[in-house]
Amino acid sequence: MNFNIRLQNPFYVDLRSLALIRILLGFLLLSDLIIRGGDFFIWTTDDGVMPRHWLIDWNSPWRWSLYFISGHWTWSALLFSASAFSALMVIVGFKTRFFSVLSLVLLISLQNRTPLLMQGGDSLLSAVLFWACFLPMGARYSLESVKNSLDPIKDHCKGLVNNHLSISSGAILIQAMSVYFFSAFLKTGAEWQLDGSAIYFALHLDDMTTGLAQYWRDYFWLTKPLTHYVWWLELLGPLLIFTPIANTLFRYVFIACFITLEIGFLLNLQIGLFPLISITSILFFLPNHFWDLAEKKVVIEKQKKLIIYFDQPCGFCRNLCLILRTGLFIPHAKILPAQSIPEVAKLLEEEFSWVVETEDGTRTTKTEAMETLFRRSPVFWPAAPAFRLINKLGDKAYRFIGEHREKIGARFESVLPIDRQYKLPGKISECSAAIILLTVILWNISTIPDWRKSFSSNEEETAPIKIPFPSSLSPFLRTVRLDQTWNMFAPYPTRADRWLVVPALTSDDNLVYLSTGSPAMTETKETELKNIQVFENYRWRKYLHNLGLARFEKFRRYYGDWLCRTWRDGEQPELRLQGLHIYQKRQKTHQPGEEPLPVTAKRIWRHWCNKDEADNIDKQIDLKLGIAAN
Repeated sequence: MNFNIRLQNPFYVDLRSLALIRILLGFLLLSDLIIRGGDFFIWTTDDGVMPRHWLIDWNSPWRWSLYFISGHWTWSALLFSASAFSALMVIVGFKTRFFSVLSLVLLISLQNRTPLLMQGGDSLLSAVLFWACFLPMGARYSLESVKNSLDPIKDHCKGLVNNHLSISSGAILIQAMSVYFFSAFLKTGAEWQLDGSAIYFALHLDDMTTGLAQYWRDYFWLTKPLTHYVWWLELLGPLLIFTPIANTLFRYVFIACFITLEIGFLLNLQIGLFPLISITSILFFLPNHFWDLAEKKVVIEKQKKLIIYFDQPCGFCRNLCLILRTGLFIPHAKILPAQSIPEVAKLLEEEFSWVVETEDGTRTTKTEAMETLFRRSPVFWPAAPAFRLINKLGDKAYRFIGEHREKIGARFESVLPIDRQYKLPGKISECSAAIILLTVILWNISTIPDWRKSFSSNEEETAPIKIPFPSSLSPFLRTVRLDQTWNMFAPYPTRADRWLVVPALTSDDNLVYLSTGSPAMTETKETELKNIQVFENYRWRKYLHNLGLARFEKFRRYYGDWLCRTWRDGEQPELRLQGLHIYQKRQKTHQPGEEPLPVTAKRIWRHWCNKDEADNIDKQIDLKLGIAAN
């Protein structure tokens, strides 16, 4: 292998990896919609907590959104439905590039409509989806690829089957590793680089941690080496995974390291889909060897003598067999006309059905044939027994399709682009990807505040080195949401828990505590946060956390307005709110081995449902809080 090939090796992606990631991306998009969906009235309408008129003025002018067109719930529901449909099309690989772009547009619109819900996982999801639009995500295991799933598609540089090498493939790999690499540079605190206390403090943020984290977080002898391991992995892993020599080996090693790291995040921190999105991005590095071995051990052995026979005059029947072969991940199954074998042709006429033949010569028809194919699928085999339960119904459905196959086939052929072929990226696409990649790298570099400090722990006062980002390029990155700052737990984890408590006065002059993720305003954090799952989902946790920050102060008004409009007492629904106060409680995390520190409270907002009675409402709330405190 010559030197140029070695240099190219680290930047290829396998077409089968792209297929897997396409499916996972689609499910991640659907999962995000499901998590948001139960509260989409609250998040995306003018009757919720983030009205459009304020967001449009508050946001950057480059933070556009289709949701800004209307604040009515029907428009939001329409965009939600379009997002779900588009994600489904990405999963099945139908007009993949078109629906990938549409999914990106809808995702960016949703993210810009809900800025208080944003977290690092959202930035990574939009970035991965952006680069996916440049890649042949539908080249394998898609409706687009049913006729070319076994054709040797050769990379224009190396001539290897299933390899895809382009500027876009390099860009997505660099993007995936940028999350870790630049995050390490931003972790300049002594907690990461010197005393190793970062994980200890991160796991003491009770509103983010799971029960597992609370079990072992006080073992400093364990958290300290893990802290150093995480920092060094984030710093060196992204460099070593691109090693041109023995690249397959290095890919395996660091795929395992990064995935186990993300699993650790998933088990110990409540940060939503972020770890799953990160794992998906890491899978771009799966080498050819992995898929070749999987096909040999899992696929080929079960499919090498599997034959699907169809009625030769029926083009629809053949195409349906091609789709089943692709959709069930049985690419090595043969598809032949039944008329090529007299015995099979006779069986097809007698049963008025397609025929599936296994390695032992057994031939099945109708629903039983479908069960046979599902049993050979490396993914869908658990669903095979279900066909026995619907055997009679399935046979009736099959007969109906067979009797009306000409009409169904005509409509089917007009919709499905089964003749679409995989194409190498054009010069314009490649040049665009190169320019955007350089811009993204420069943006990430500019997020590092002091390069001298990033390379050294020397505390001597020296002039900081700041690499500026050209302001003229900023609008584009903000428009497509490629602006990114990977500052998770950087420069060091927050050393204090913060949570909101909202005492409110009802129309019968009683004091109630509104749900904010903590049960009540009591004396100790341990009581308030006794159930770490009190948040409805991580979106609510993020929203309420941001609501306590000074830069989101004006959003508290709309939260209060929403509570005044929507709050109902479960036992006395006729009751309404007169007003409420928002308190932010805070407790600094104690050093390892020390006793917990006291909880402090600060009122950050007062809100009145009836402004004419503002003074009286405040007095009553303060009085009742004083009585409760005594």
